[in-house]
Amino acid sequence: MTQPAFDDPAPPWLFGRWRLMRSDPSLDFGPGVRMEFRPGGHLRYTLSVDGRELVVPLVYRTTGDLLETDNPAASHVMSTRFALGAGDMLILDFAGAQAIFVRER
Repeated sequence: MTQPAFDDPAPPWLFGRWRLMRSDPSLDFGPGVRMEFRPGGHLRYTLSVDGRELVVPLVYRTTGDLLETDNPAASHVMSTRFALGAGDMLILDFAGAQAIFVRER
C-alpha cells in the first residue's frame, strides 16, 4: 500500500480520472493530458510526448478552493484555484487562464 503524501482530505468529487477538454492557449496544455486524483494526495499526470504516453507521479493537497501540486522527483510546486463546474467538469483557474477537464468513466 502506498503511504499518503498528505493527510488533509480532498473533496470526494475530485477523486478519479479527468481528461483535458480545453484550455487557454497561454497554459500550453497539450492534447491528451489526463489527471488521476487518488486518495492520500497521489496524482498521476499523463501527457503525450512524441506519440507516447508519459506518466508523471505527482503529489497534491487541497486547502479550500486551492489545489497545490508538486513533483517529488524534481520539486516544482504549482498552485491554482479549482472548482467543480456544471456537467461534472473540473475547472482549474490559473489567475484567469482556465483549463477544463471532463471526468473519464
